[in-house]
Amino acid sequence: MPFSDHNYPDHEQSSVVQKQFEQALAYFSEHAFKDDAPAMCQLHDVFGTTESDHHNCLGCNFADSIQLIEAFLKTFKSQENVHFSYTTYLMLCYLLVERIDTMFNIIQLNEDYRTKHFKILLAIRRWANFIKHPKAFLLTHHAEYTFCNSPKNGALTDNATVVIDRTFVDKYYSNDGKNNELYKELENKENVLVVFPDANHVTEELCAAINKSVEVVRDNAVYKEVLAKRSTFLDYWFDNGTT
Repeated sequence: MPFSDHNYPDHEQSSVVQKQFEQALAYFSEHAFKDDAPAMCQLHDVFGTTESDHHNCLGCNFADSIQLIEAFLKTFKSQENVHFSYTTYLMLCYLLVERIDTMFNIIQLNEDYRTKHFKILLAIRRWANFIKHPKAFLLTHHAEYTFCNSPKNGALTDNATVVIDRTFVDKYYSNDGKNNELYKELENKENVLVVFPDANHVTEELCAAINKSVEVVRDNAVYKEVLAKRSTFLDYWFDNGTT
């Protein structure tokens, strides 16, 4: 039978989840936006296309991902389930992470620098790997879901036989080298607890990465030149008959 904390009613869990994402929305709205536009729209200024007929696609493509995250966070009042809410949020963050990582790959940003200043991108990617590619997790029975710092965690952790947290996904969902060991850990297991990262911590770190990524491009002439050649459409507005 699935394990649960019967002293922690569902309506209380719903309230905690809603509060988590309400706080995340407030932070995201303040730090992932600048002058009412997604912060990465600043790339238009970086490439000098704001006041020209040229168009650089990067700002708009990043803005799309940022606005998807914002749209989800605005639904905080209807967020009641840890599993659904955290899975959805992490996957939407992952869509942005993929775009940032693609840009970093194009400019060949130093790996040590990426590791030092963009740790959250790797963390989100590994949680997304767990969600997308469950591997042996498919063989567990009725896992329970919570998040870091949830008041529900005490009883759940005490009763869990396996805890899937950041340390666990770092070990088993960074590559396929430990699949055999993972199957031994999870196959036919009950009382498995998934502890998602705190939504507010993810939000704060992701916002820092958003703004840092703009800074990286803005402050390096080589990166600007490499990206401009591959992402700027000359005379875009003129050619499209909008001027």
